[in-house]
Amino acid sequence: MSDTPPVPPRPGQPIPAPGLAMAMGDPAQVPGTKAYVEARFGRQATFVERILPSLLDSLLTLPVVLVPVLLGTWLVVAGSPDQVSCGSYDGTCTVPGTGNGALVAVGVLAMLLSVVLALAFELWNQAYRVSRTGQSLGRKICGLRVVNARTGELPTFGQALLKALVAGFAGLISAVWMLFDDEGRTLSDKVADAAVLRTR
Repeated sequence: MSDTPPVPPRPGQPIPAPGLAMAMGDPAQVPGTKAYVEARFGRQATFVERILPSLLDSLLTLPVVLVPVLLGTWLVVAGSPDQVSCGSYDGTCTVPGTGNGALVAVGVLAMLLSVVLALAFELWNQAYRVSRTGQSLGRKICGLRVVNARTGELPTFGQALLKALVAGFAGLISAVWMLFDDEGRTLSDKVADAAVLRTR
């Protein structure tokens, strides 16, 4: 087999059927394979190259979660009634007239808000941004881009959302999948038919 990469099909030229291309022994002609992606769209990012962007995306989510959680915790503590030792088996008693139920309620709401904000941020960063630019904030910083593995185009919002959901629920399993996958993709990549490329 020649070391020369195959010439991409001209616009309007039909792409060979996967079975036919595989029978011809040329995986670079099979849409969605690593060879096909790299021959047409660019080099796929390795497992190591994808670690830092993932960590950055996680770190960027932390302030969105921590600020309302810390504020909520402070409000709950400030609004809780004072406790004193009362000599009973329970050990402590609530001091009448202390505490503020409204502060406690606002504190609890702030902590619940952290969950909503974290989900909203992830939706924006991992689905909306990826469908518009191919990059989450972490990927942009590290020079990676998500594309459709068959067309090389940006993923649709639905594909980006599916990829984010699988990565979120499967977690480490999705990432480790890449180490054993012949095409060098995570489980979330496979499910969403996506590839992650180097941009520089």
